[in-house]
Amino acid sequence: MLDIFLRTCEFPEVHPERGDRFIVCDKTTLIKKCFISLIQSIRLSEYETKLWIVDDHSSPELLDYISKKCKNYNITYEIINCEESGFNYSALKQFELCRDKGSKWVYSVEDDYLHYPQAIQSMVAQAEAFTQKFGTNVAIRPDDDVFTYSPNTTYSKKPYRLFLGKDRHWRTLHNTHNTVFTHVDVFKEYWELFSSLAKFFRKTSVCEDGTINTIWSDGVTKNGPVPLFSPIPTLAIHISQNNEPTHLEYKKLWDSIDV
Repeated sequence: MLDIFLRTCEFPEVHPERGDRFIVCDKTTLIKKCFISLIQSIRLSEYETKLWIVDDHSSPELLDYISKKCKNYNITYEIINCEESGFNYSALKQFELCRDKGSKWVYSVEDDYLHYPQAIQSMVAQAEAFTQKFGTNVAIRPDDDVFTYSPNTTYSKKPYRLFLGKDRHWRTLHNTHNTVFTHVDVFKEYWELFSSLAKFFRKTSVCEDGTINTIWSDGVTKNGPVPLFSPIPTLAIHISQNNEPTHLEYKKLWDSIDV
């Protein structure tokens, strides 16, 4: 069983100071296209899945769109309306739901991730295979982020391990954002780290490196308790302001989705 917790916020931009995203469009179109890519991937998966939408005061029109599309695609879903506005409240609510409502596999994902059709099937299948191989809970970051390879970051200088999986290669790494696929027990066992990130991110100096990134292991230089992997080639694209994957034909995927 897989529970997906999608956090949506139509207004405003979380990081307006970073400028335009590498795909320039209004936020409503961005959410719709990424949402359709996600439910299409769910529909193609053989795994029983429930989609939870954790919404931060989006318009009735967008929520109606989400509801209608879930019904059209025969997706089991539930919309959770946040009582308060803001990144920290909705992030905490998302993580709480991962901890309390997840039955086995949980996927915490933000509304600006564009998924390839095979994403959900591949992540669940590989998580099960890695769990059996290593005898421990594992985690997956769905995007093979170009920032990881940037010569201007410390990430590109760190060694990693490479594994051949069921349908692609998987590399180890030691950093995620709020978007991560793992077992519900990881949220329960390391709750204080997830909670701290959600509560204090952008309010203080607290970020991923001092919280959830201490959980992950790359199997080489950083040995947290949970091995972390990302797919090569990528299964999702984070449409943000500073990580355009120029080596991918991502526009073909984007243009293929009608909203």
